[in-house]
Amino acid sequence: MDTTDTTESWDGLSVTEQVLVRRAVDGTSPRGSAAHVGAVLRWAGSPEVPRRRNASPAEEMARVPELAAATHRLVAGGWLTLRRALSTAFVQEDGPAVTGPELARLLAEPETWLLPRRDRNDLPVLSLRATGEGRRRWEARAYAPDAAPTIHQLDLTPDEDRIRVCALEASGWLTGPFGVLADLPAALEGQELRAYVAADLAPLLRFVREGMIEVLHVAEPDAEATVVPLADLLDAFADRELRCDDRDDWGIGFTCVLTQSSANALR
Repeated sequence: MDTTDTTESWDGLSVTEQVLVRRAVDGTSPRGSAAHVGAVLRWAGSPEVPRRRNASPAEEMARVPELAAATHRLVAGGWLTLRRALSTAFVQEDGPAVTGPELARLLAEPETWLLPRRDRNDLPVLSLRATGEGRRRWEARAYAPDAAPTIHQLDLTPDEDRIRVCALEASGWLTGPFGVLADLPAALEGQELRAYVAADLAPLLRFVREGMIEVLHVAEPDAEATVVPLADLLDAFADRELRCDDRDDWGIGFTCVLTQSSANALR
């Protein structure tokens, strides 16, 4: 296992290390880190991850050794610590740091990194915590003069802000009976329909083009969402069957989420 000190520069960290430091700045659990890393790599266009879906359980499991090695490097480099929470996963106080053989053991366990597929109250409650020096290094890059603005810092039109809020909300939908976009006019077809859809999507396209928002399609309630690439958005949103505008089901059609690429991932 590579336990050499990591660089002191944020830009010198790998994507996996950056994700772990960002989670440590937030003081969150290491659980879910495998999925988080996979999502950031996908948003960054990495060829090593699927382009149109989230990682499978097996793919998340395969990332555990990488997460363990990265955490060892970050601990050695003074970026973060792994700590036991004092009571629950939501505790705000720092618990005792995990070190030595116990650290190596916990980092190697998949339960440390993967979200449980069912309720597991017997799992250890751990948190990633940035050190004072680690937070200082992160802040130096996150708030540098040349740092790209986050979506929340942009000067948005009312329509663009409506899309931003939709992406922020877990229950936000772009289409369907609960969507922020109006249903397609029944009389429109062909080029007139495509022109209408193109105008309707204009506030969304800016964010997708800049990698700040990702559009997802859900075909049936509780089905896995698939990513709709920028080049396919016009065709997809002009398809009445895909939009599901005339169905009463919540949770089908097109939705969107904030990505954690570029500035969104940094802060």
